Amino acid sequence: MRKLLKFFLAFTIFGFICLFLFYTAAAFTPLELDSKKERFTIYDINNNILYETNFKKELTWTPIEEIPENVKQAVVAVEDKRFYQHHGFDVIRITKALISNLMEGRIVEGGSTITQQMAKNLFLSNEQTFTRKLEELFYAARLEMQYDKDAILEGYLNTLYYGHGVYGIKEAADFFFGLPLNELDNAQLAMLIGIPNGPSLYSPLINEENAHSRQAVILQVMANAGLISEAEMQAAIEEPLIYNEDHQENTNASYYIQAVIDEVNAMISRGEISLKEGGNIYTYYDPDVQKKLVESFRNNVDLNDELETSAIITQPFTGNILAIQGGKDYTITQYNRSIYAHRQVASTIKPLLYYTALESGFTPSTTFMSTPTTFQIDAQNEYAPTNYNELYPNREISMINAIAMSDNIYAVKTHLFLGMDTLDNALKAFGIENSQAVPSLALGTVDMSLLELSTIYNTFASCGQYIKPAMISAITNSYNNVVYERDMETKRLMNLDSVLMINQMLTATFDIKNKTVNFPTMYGSEPKVQVGAKSGTSEADSLVIGFNPEYTIAVWSGFDDSRSLDKEYYNISKRIFQSTFNSLYEGEETAAWYQLTNNLMERRVDPITGKDSLLGSIYWFKKE
Repeated sequence: MRKLLKFFLAFTIFGFICLFLFYTAAAFTPLELDSKKERFTIYDINNNILYETNFKKELTWTPIEEIPENVKQAVVAVEDKRFYQHHGFDVIRITKALISNLMEGRIVEGGSTITQQMAKNLFLSNEQTFTRKLEELFYAARLEMQYDKDAILEGYLNTLYYGHGVYGIKEAADFFFGLPLNELDNAQLAMLIGIPNGPSLYSPLINEENAHSRQAVILQVMANAGLISEAEMQAAIEEPLIYNEDHQENTNASYYIQAVIDEVNAMISRGEISLKEGGNIYTYYDPDVQKKLVESFRNNVDLNDELETSAIITQPFTGNILAIQGGKDYTITQYNRSIYAHRQVASTIKPLLYYTALESGFTPSTTFMSTPTTFQIDAQNEYAPTNYNELYPNREISMINAIAMSDNIYAVKTHLFLGMDTLDNALKAFGIENSQAVPSLALGTVDMSLLELSTIYNTFASCGQYIKPAMISAITNSYNNVVYERDMETKRLMNLDSVLMINQMLTATFDIKNKTVNFPTMYGSEPKVQVGAKSGTSEADSLVIGFNPEYTIAVWSGFDDSRSLDKEYYNISKRIFQSTFNSLYEGEETAAWYQLTNNLMERRVDPITGKDSLLGSIYWFKKE
């Protein structure tokens, strides 16, 4: 018995020593919070404030003095009732959570205190690992040893994430209800407190039933803590809530804002700029264009489906990125697929191939036989591409028809005729270094981001002038000194006449006169104004990219895990493309299109054969 008591005493002393050393280290390892409060103001293309950020996360900082007492009391009661007694972590809460989780055989209860959650929100990722949990505990201890409880609670209330790109309880009150914190009633406050536990589950704008269930739990906790009466609790549960009608406007920019922050962070890391005390970031974000893109997503994308979709809209002749939608909903996923995801581009590569063909002496009327073909690449290798659904016209077709029908046989014949290095070199001129000179390159077996692919199309839209796309026009520091200004350098990457012929041929994808064994690939998806467009489908990807002189719109859809797409999904990108273009020209009957140069002429031809025909369609050719 004595040995057991000695062991227990030794273990207790050892534990106290470890805790002493742990908190001593925490006390003497400086942790700055002030830098987190530095504001960076982001402006849109109209020089209106788009967002204010502390740069580590997209949030504004509200001092604890501006947060009403009832809000603080309710948050503490719900999230960490022993907040003012513990020193960073709550042993009682951790023990109860551990027992509950063991009994259920799964995680049903968390043991994190407000201090731990604030540490995670401000300094760490959401990664669920043992190492990250230890880091969280040490950050929590440092916070407790170096700051008072009010400073910690202030940090926590400012770093709560509510989904929809909204951080901080003050911003959330404005976003969801259009009210300042001191005007929230019990029902509204309880709804807000419940959301951060799982924004995609408990946001009333996504799942109102879940949100109200969570609200009822929060109200019961508030009643148990004596903050409200039973009668007030019941009245709050029954109260119908009215949400801020402008909430959608506020969330449209979320992907764009995060992309801007990522880019400026990268510039700082590379030592290109220094912004130690905040500053101003001026962007090309166009709220009207973004709103129309988001509305198109909402009308055509099912949020309950696993299918993901992304899009980017760029302005020809400037390279200004006007709008970005990195996924179907920022609350559900913050990953920006339009910039960071690299996917197979499929048949959207073909206009670049045919541009190189025009530069090598082809014309829009140049024909090849489209029939099942096996190509002998070398002594050991054969290549046998197939058309979609293995449908072949089994006749000579023109380049116009090959674009309209996305004929793979014509594309590979062109690719091999020119030499496989031709398309490969054209891609490398755009910085696509992972391209390989292989037979299948003609069918788009190269991975690119949507941004990279849209840059190629934006060069077509810009009459062959390459402009590196940009979100940021200028950056000034806190003293209003310019630390970065975009150099909108342009270079001619393509011949004007050949580009204009391609641009006109890209209207063939809508032209019913191209119908052979199937309809033209974009038939039925044409916007009400003239545009050139190309679709592309691989086993796992569906793309549509098109343009006129004012907008280049690129849309992708697919599954993040690259599983095969069912045919029913192929039209989603087309519908988004069509409806976005239509909404951009709402109330207008026509839009700008390109003009012939002195070296070009228009001809009315049968687009299938490429021969002159009074019943044909107009395409552009070089003068003979």
